[in-house]
Amino acid sequence: MQRHARRYQRVDDADHPADHDPRFDVPEHMNPKLRKPSKKTVALAFGLLMVGSILLTCYALYATGHMPLPKNEERGTSLAILVLGCITLAPGLYVSVILVAVWRGVPGFSYDMIPQE
Repeated sequence: MQRHARRYQRVDDADHPADHDPRFDVPEHMNPKLRKPSKKTVALAFGLLMVGSILLTCYALYATGHMPLPKNEERGTSLAILVLGCITLAPGLYVSVILVAVWRGVPGFSYDMIPQE
């Protein structure tokens, strides 16, 4: 008695090609390509990017001596500007890069990569 490797096989017809199984279709409301981020997320991403860039620019100007501070305000200011600039730039840059990549249609990027509230 000989056993066959494939006992059951889908019948190929015009409505369902052989490699398509409708049970595994993603519903429209769960499709990541159709889900858009909220306006709040977009504004927060670009806002954090802008604030972080400004703070790091201020730190660079202060570190190179182009933006002097009075001696009594110097203590801890440069480190605080650097830390706050990095903290605000990192998430803003992360989300902004994903938003621009999805908008431009770069393969491998989707709105699912952005954390939601």
